[in-house]
Amino acid sequence: MSYSALSLIIFSAMMHSLYNFLYKQSGIKTIYLWSIFSVSIPIMTLIALFFRDGFIYTSPKIVMLSAVSAVFFTLYQIYTGKAYSLSEGDLSITYPLSITAPIYIPFLAYIFIGEYISATAFLGIFITMIGTYTIQLNTSIKHFSFKKIDITKKHIRYAAFAGFIYSFGAVIDKVGVGSEDFFIYTYWVIVFMFIYMTINIFRQADMKKQFFACYKNMFSKVTLGGVLLTLSFLSYRYAMQTTTISATAGARQVSSLFGVLIGIFILKEPYGPLRFLATTLIMIGIILIKIG
Repeated sequence: MSYSALSLIIFSAMMHSLYNFLYKQSGIKTIYLWSIFSVSIPIMTLIALFFRDGFIYTSPKIVMLSAVSAVFFTLYQIYTGKAYSLSEGDLSITYPLSITAPIYIPFLAYIFIGEYISATAFLGIFITMIGTYTIQLNTSIKHFSFKKIDITKKHIRYAAFAGFIYSFGAVIDKVGVGSEDFFIYTYWVIVFMFIYMTINIFRQADMKKQFFACYKNMFSKVTLGGVLLTLSFLSYRYAMQTTTISATAGARQVSSLFGVLIGIFILKEPYGPLRFLATTLIMIGIILIKIG
């Protein structure tokens, strides 16, 4: 992996953690998520008009790939939001669990697109799993003890499922950016995610009444969230064009560190030292996955 690709991935990770911070802080999370995607589409369209001669047309294959990957990414966003909505769904625990896709991606990438998994990558996966286990323990380092993951808690279940479902979309992403210009592919992924989110809102009668609620913050949190989301999506997929999906997704796990730091120092969430240690384990594991 080149330094330029790694720099883009770290930048994407920072943007991803920041818009998730805004997502966590929002009142009506489903509506806020829909709102920032509604801002991202005009931004992408303006970029296409002024810097790419309005070129956003593509082949039926890319439309199909982006439509399918958007299903998985939309489910990822929805279930992450469900975890954030719960009282126990702290950013410093929910966010790292929701981005554990690199645990599954090497296996899926090997099965579906033939990416090889080395012994080093397996070691990285194992260490990442230890970090994932540790981060959900609501205790201090002093009182740390091994116990089973309490999957009966909804925020744990939702966040873990979000990380799992994301991995399928990530593999399709790799095929998409390898078949077409990364900007065109990303544009259509965002469009389809917005469509799916709109359908999801219309399915819920109580949500229809709040449809435009977040636009009250149009020039603050919604606009900022849309900009951060756009930068995160574009920089990540641009980097993905130059390296394997396992390495790209693995290196991006540095965002879990950003998420924990925001949770500890800005949101004043508890159990900071243990969660920081757990995130460090996740990052070590991800580095090994990247090396492997």
